Amino acid sequence: MATEVAIVKCPDYDQAKVDQAVQHGLELIGGLSQFIKPGQKVLLKVNALMDSLPEQAATTHPAVVEAVAKEVIKLGAKCFIGDSPGNATANVMGTMERTGFTRAAKNSGAEILNFQKAWITDIPSPSGNKRIPELKISQAVLDMDAIINLAKLKTHGWTLFTGAIKNLFGTVPGFFKSKYHILAPQPYEFSESLVDILAVVKPVLNIIDGIVGMEGQGPSAGQARTMGALFFSSDAVANDAVCSAAIGYKPFDIDTTKIAHQRGLGIGELDKIEMVGTDLEEVEQRDWQHSATNYNLTRWIPGWLNRFFSPITKLLRIDPEIDQTKCQKCEICLNGCPARTIHNRNGQIVIDLKNCIMCYCCHELCPYKAIKLKRGWLAKLMGIAAPNNDA
Repeated sequence: MATEVAIVKCPDYDQAKVDQAVQHGLELIGGLSQFIKPGQKVLLKVNALMDSLPEQAATTHPAVVEAVAKEVIKLGAKCFIGDSPGNATANVMGTMERTGFTRAAKNSGAEILNFQKAWITDIPSPSGNKRIPELKISQAVLDMDAIINLAKLKTHGWTLFTGAIKNLFGTVPGFFKSKYHILAPQPYEFSESLVDILAVVKPVLNIIDGIVGMEGQGPSAGQARTMGALFFSSDAVANDAVCSAAIGYKPFDIDTTKIAHQRGLGIGELDKIEMVGTDLEEVEQRDWQHSATNYNLTRWIPGWLNRFFSPITKLLRIDPEIDQTKCQKCEICLNGCPARTIHNRNGQIVIDLKNCIMCYCCHELCPYKAIKLKRGWLAKLMGIAAPNNDA
């Protein structure tokens, strides 16, 4: 039987409309009862990237979370809502409150789960990854009977697209996330580790919130854009393939999709995916603005070879730059920088670009959008895209 992805239109986040759309989407893929059984402990793995309001489109919308939680609880299962924010020093419960997840839990009867307070378990890489031989996963995640992956449809400056597979990175708690960027400094290498996490966590269901997604400099500094759709599948790879195609990518442009497909963890070829519900053509927006990145030009250059091409790659770089007029000196970027190349010098936050690995974690985590991405002149000449508010 072909892998199914259900596409259901939903114009906005009115709770009644979202409830109906979620119910319809679950029916289209055979019903939630085939994934969830009475008495099970079920985790809704949301995207709680940062302490932001739902309308900023950086996190899964709480209306979607509430709708899914209610369906889980109807089946007699115990429902938890959890994630580990990108900022390792974040107040997790405060983030859950501001994003609306605490309200969603209260309204549905679910509970908030704090990954940061649980033990960390080392899991051997299922692919034998030599760069990251052990995955550090929150035991709170591993203790669940089933995981429903509730991702947000967004662009991403490092992986190009963030959907179901990338959302599972939140099962790695706290400061351990930054180590992945150091151990796997190239986007493709980093994507290999993300696919390892998928193979370990194994969500039974993946729902991607594309009612309002993010274009431009995602995953946090872009612009909200309405697509008006929810995407449902038991196959995270297929769901990502469909969603990335809906915003103008070829599915295998996205390394996580390609790697997971090659490993047999799901289907990434659109012609082998059965789309049910609404036709993809009715919701796709191929003019969706993508993140500024030199990813496609440098993705295959290994780190050691970068030294030989450094005069050229320097001109191709897209570097983070702090807008001092917007910077609030909160030091979230400083604490979240994997390369430890951001410093507070005499009260001013500065980036030492000499050691910058272009992971854009600073750009992703800044709550004030004070960090922009600046292109080298050769990158500009070659037409590497930059959003309207970046150089």
